[in-house]
Amino acid sequence: MDWKSMELPKPKNPRPQVGELGLYDYWRLVVASKLVKKSVAAILQTAVITYLERNWEKHETRLTLEANEQGISPEEMFLRYVNDDGDK
Repeated sequence: MDWKSMELPKPKNPRPQVGELGLYDYWRLVVASKLVKKSVAAILQTAVITYLERNWEKHETRLTLEANEQGISPEEMFLRYVNDDGDK
């Protein structure tokens, strides 16, 4: 993807919310954050970044396939998703 060719808007909500965690998972997260001396928010941020680093290639492949089906570039498809987001 040509990231430099895209002008990305600022998100309405740059701090996405996570869904409710089960009791066991919540307390494991709290304890883990204390063990590594980071906030729960920092742990969640790291988890999201790690997920994207590990999985973006697969998502980009899907994005490219979808773009090809619609006869547009992957960058255009990406921007369609960005502009359609509405921060749901």
